Amino acid sequence: MTILSVPTANASEMSSSSSQLQAAFEPSQFFYNINWRSKSYHAGATLTTHHGNGSDFAGFASLLACPDPKRIDIRASVRTVPRQWLVRTYLERAAVRVYAIIDVSSSMFFQGEANMRQQVTEFVSSLAWSANRQGDAFGMRAADDHEQLALQVLPSFQSGTAQAVAQQITRYWQQAETMSRADGRSANAIPETLMSLGSQRALVFLLSDFYWPDVLLQQTLQAGQHHDVIPVVLRDRTATAGLPSFGWARLRDMETGEERSWMLRRKLHQQIADHAKQQKKSLNARFLTAGTRAPLWLNPGWRAEEVSRHLMESMS
Repeated sequence: MTILSVPTANASEMSSSSSQLQAAFEPSQFFYNINWRSKSYHAGATLTTHHGNGSDFAGFASLLACPDPKRIDIRASVRTVPRQWLVRTYLERAAVRVYAIIDVSSSMFFQGEANMRQQVTEFVSSLAWSANRQGDAFGMRAADDHEQLALQVLPSFQSGTAQAVAQQITRYWQQAETMSRADGRSANAIPETLMSLGSQRALVFLLSDFYWPDVLLQQTLQAGQHHDVIPVVLRDRTATAGLPSFGWARLRDMETGEERSWMLRRKLHQQIADHAKQQKKSLNARFLTAGTRAPLWLNPGWRAEEVSRHLMESMS
């Protein structure tokens, strides 16, 4: 399913949208957690399988295997048969890679009640801020029919990543409007972008409106099986609600360019509303069946506390 849109906005509307994207904002910090082991050796907050100088008790080992007399456990040693000195061992904590993968297909340029591009900018910048504050590396990718190298950020621990990401995304939206790159593009390169992250497990926030064909959704879910994927769904309610109560409407599919005329009436309004509810229910079920976390439906004016609560409750 692809989202339907009215014809492209005029120059004054585009200028207003750009000024909104340029508005300064302070990145919010939200919190996430994982229950899988990091394989990185960079210091962080996530439990690993590496034995070392951490604070998480892992068990006992022979003094010969772990020659650290400071950690000898007398009580455990006297219970051994035959007698031997045992030392307490601990697991280290390390960083993980946190990625934002952004769908920049044509439907993400829909202009309605909510500014989805502004939501993307603020959420991804806040994610970069949150990841770096937690000691993790943040990276970013984006794709429509092709991976967009202009929105590629390699995993970084630098403290200024959030501000750089905000400027980078804002610049992309503005250039896309100016060069009319917002028309006729789907999200077919998203699975390839997910696979390009490599085999080392990462925490992946996948941002899209998910108005995708079933084949593309299935390919994306398969490509993300090696990672801890959190779908972030952005939708504008005016795409399916608030339509005129009666009359002819000329609608355009933003991704295919196809146009059609609809006769709006009460029965059709109800069918559209029912389909939107069913599509949301089906999408949630598809994500959970595929092993992702419960999707985060990002509303306009979202709050960091609400995001943190959802991420903690949906920890896979």
